[in-house]
Amino acid sequence: MKKIYAVLTGLFIAGPMFAQDDVMNDLLKESKPKHDYVAYTFKSTNVICGQSIEMTKKKALDFRVVHRFGNMADPNAGHTLAGFYAISDVLFSFDYGVTEDFSVGTAFAKGAGPVQELYNIHGKYRVLKQTKDFKTPFTITLYGNAAVSGQKTDPFTGNLMSSESAAHRFSYVLQSLIAVKATDWLSIQLSPSFVWRNYVGNPDIQGNPGLDKNGMFFLGLQGRAKLTKRQAIVFEYFLPITMSGATYREYFPMIRNLSGQKFYPCLNLGYEVETGGHVFTINLTNTGGLMEQDYLPYTNSNWAKGQFRLGFTISRIFQFGNKKVSPWTGKEPKAKKDKDKAAN
Repeated sequence: MKKIYAVLTGLFIAGPMFAQDDVMNDLLKESKPKHDYVAYTFKSTNVICGQSIEMTKKKALDFRVVHRFGNMADPNAGHTLAGFYAISDVLFSFDYGVTEDFSVGTAFAKGAGPVQELYNIHGKYRVLKQTKDFKTPFTITLYGNAAVSGQKTDPFTGNLMSSESAAHRFSYVLQSLIAVKATDWLSIQLSPSFVWRNYVGNPDIQGNPGLDKNGMFFLGLQGRAKLTKRQAIVFEYFLPITMSGATYREYFPMIRNLSGQKFYPCLNLGYEVETGGHVFTINLTNTGGLMEQDYLPYTNSNWAKGQFRLGFTISRIFQFGNKKVSPWTGKEPKAKKDKDKAAN
């Protein structure tokens, strides 16, 4: 009897102690800092032409259609309705979110440079996420693609692919995307980029033989200024970085065409609207191409001479798996959650 009494007494004393430990554990858990990440640094996985740090949500498919029309300063612009009937390039892309921080995809484009009919596979991985308290002050995403050309001949010389090595069809892009959401309305991104083209036999848009390098570095500056909850102004500028005397593309030649070459930095301005399931961007740009290995090295129009063109992008996201999850946030909408809780 004494043993039973001792056991019951121990349980009576120990019970509140264990309960107190549980309360303390809960308090400790609540006191641990939670990562409150920044949302919507950009509204889409692309700013205009270039990639943004944003990812395709897990189990979502981002289908994108991009058009680039003809040069508005062309002598025949009146006949082509300011380039509307002279499409320079069109691109279709598909991106699937494998995880919240990793996506894969494919794209194909008509192309506007010497190497056309481009098909690529690409991947994107988010390394770091910005937090609202700026303890992690920026987001870093890595992007890469490998493209192959399906064209038969060089449009300028007529002797590109059929007689050359099949390896000449390939080109590659690597980018490190570093962005900060500085305020609720302003986001800025730096995009160091490297382009490798196996074929550079005739890079001059005029048809003159050149000595262009296979590999080129570019520095991109991109931004987004929010106007309203669903509208924003977006901006892109990509400047080629080469060493003086390395090739005919001398140091910063494209700023004012200093060396007499016909290539310029890529400059894009756009107006972005999000309409529930779509992101629509209409833009003005001096580049004719839409894939990185096209618009980065082969932009041959000059804004200063009015040589820009109209373009637009439509993005549509399809969510697979949990249909309750928003394709924009990757989370179940709060209103839906509250409704389900009330029902239970």
